[in-house]
Amino acid sequence: MAEPDRTRDPAEFHRSFLGPRYWGTWLLLGALRILGHLPRRWLMGLGALVGDLFRHGNKKRRLIAAVNLALCFPELSAAERQRLLKAHFRAHGRGIVDMGVTLWCSRRRLLELVDLEGFEEHRDRVASGKVLAVTWHLTTLEITGLLMTLAGPSVSMMKPLDNDLLTWAVARGRCRLSDLDLIVRDAGMRPLLKGLQDGRQCILVPDEDFGGRGAEVAYVPFFGVSRAMVTTPGRIARASGATVTVCATRLDPGTGRYVCTFGPPLDGVRGDDPQADAAAICEAMESLIRRAPEQYLWTFRWFQSRPDGGDSPYGSV
Repeated sequence: MAEPDRTRDPAEFHRSFLGPRYWGTWLLLGALRILGHLPRRWLMGLGALVGDLFRHGNKKRRLIAAVNLALCFPELSAAERQRLLKAHFRAHGRGIVDMGVTLWCSRRRLLELVDLEGFEEHRDRVASGKVLAVTWHLTTLEITGLLMTLAGPSVSMMKPLDNDLLTWAVARGRCRLSDLDLIVRDAGMRPLLKGLQDGRQCILVPDEDFGGRGAEVAYVPFFGVSRAMVTTPGRIARASGATVTVCATRLDPGTGRYVCTFGPPLDGVRGDDPQADAAAICEAMESLIRRAPEQYLWTFRWFQSRPDGGDSPYGSV
């Protein structure tokens, strides 16, 4: 069977997914669906165990996270940062085992698990004008994106995963409760601008470090450390006149409930000053992340490129 074209709709099913190559993936997806029916306390405990196994078994990601935490939390002792590291991996594990919620649960079940802050105001903004809604790579990213789409018709990007069946499953999960136009990330800004012009909310996750890849970036503070931020949100705001907002979700591991916060408009982000735009978005997201700092994806190389062209803090990791 021919493999799917990765430049097409990531939510499109392909008959090759039924072949033996993907049987293991189907078993994984089935397990995640079953896990979604477990009591929340059991699922949180299982997620912590998965996170502990990930932390012990993946030295590379553990070292990257340790470097990030040392850079961003110098005021903590080594023991306190180690506890934060452990909490992060457990949050990561809980995000993985809770994928059954985002992939299959009903809208009613989803809302039973979530407390929404600022959602109605955000929904009104989407209904009345162009909105660019920004979130970042959190351990709760999938449920954050799903909740953002409930505010109205949306357009967003997706980077295909290494496994095409998982790409389809995740894309389907993101689209299934709302009117979401999901495009592949390499398509560029034009489909996003068209979506905004058509009355869709644009959802963007712009926190990857593209500083060493020729992208347009600005270096701005994040937890007191300079990081490269793409200037895409400001450029979209300037081209479309969209209002820019931020959103983040945090999980309470004791109850298994989520709190999703939709921030107010960042009125100063208009594309006139790329440095100021990136700094404003970074500051707003940092404020939300500080409410549950263990739930940001510290296993990524957020500080790989340096503003002075210096060496990466991750060394050979």
